[in-house]
Amino acid sequence: MYYLGVDIGGTKIAVSLADENCRILETVTHATPATADFSGELGLITKSVDILLRARGEGRSALLAVGVSCPGPLDLSSGKILHVATTGWRDIPIKQLFHETFGVPVALDNDANAACYAEALCGAGKGYAIVVYLTVSTGIGGGVCIEKKLMHGAHGFAAEFGHISVVPDGPPCPCGGRGCVQLYASGTAMAHRAREAARGITSMLGGCTDITAREIEAGVRAGDPLSISIWNDAVKKLGILIAMLSQALDPDIFVFGGGVSNAWDLMEPILRTEAARYCCKDIFTYLNLQKAQLGGLIGTTGAVLLAHGLIQK
Repeated sequence: MYYLGVDIGGTKIAVSLADENCRILETVTHATPATADFSGELGLITKSVDILLRARGEGRSALLAVGVSCPGPLDLSSGKILHVATTGWRDIPIKQLFHETFGVPVALDNDANAACYAEALCGAGKGYAIVVYLTVSTGIGGGVCIEKKLMHGAHGFAAEFGHISVVPDGPPCPCGGRGCVQLYASGTAMAHRAREAARGITSMLGGCTDITAREIEAGVRAGDPLSISIWNDAVKKLGILIAMLSQALDPDIFVFGGGVSNAWDLMEPILRTEAARYCCKDIFTYLNLQKAQLGGLIGTTGAVLLAHGLIQK
């Protein structure tokens, strides 16, 4: 018997088949089809699952449960995707669709929570009681896992760390707030600032037509002043966030995932230094910052574990 983990992103879909011990056996990935009604995505996922099962001489009756990780916002009580701006998905009854397709229990959570769950149970957070996870990538997301249980909050909006304000009266954010850390420290924000600043000045970034966080990282490693300035400012904003969360949650460990955190050697010292400036010294003594361990399988691993949790209840 098998668990199925599905990680649905705006650009990529990953489907993993796992055994009864949640050990991932095989994973297939595809580009996300451009269909706002979700029919293309569901068809692609269904085909992938059937291929994975047939390779083991099995059919859908061999599935125990399905876990689904996807962008939000979600309505977890009804099992719906409320809206994903990058794909146009709106009011998609995703939990119902998966249950009707595969005929087994379905667990649903947003991608950051699923990643947090994976790292808390199997990754850098394994063995710790309170795990705070942050993903720093296109945007900034997060999750909190306490004693192996995800914290969703009273209304399902817990751990929206990217929309915590770190600059009072800062620029407006699409969320409705101002000065959100996502406006400064996400890969998207860094790239935007670099494109604006690189115009007409001498910099490694000046000749780039499509600057990304990866080019900024390369510039930092090469000693480019503009890259260093943008990187340092972004990570300092994350350090302020860490200080806030340390004092609010007092976790055992902070785990960082997402593409930007791949430059962990450049990120961690600045995070620690800046957090020390804003954090109560007694709390800072216990600050534990680690890079995520599960790499590209973090989304489907979290989804598989969510599915397993349904059966074990």
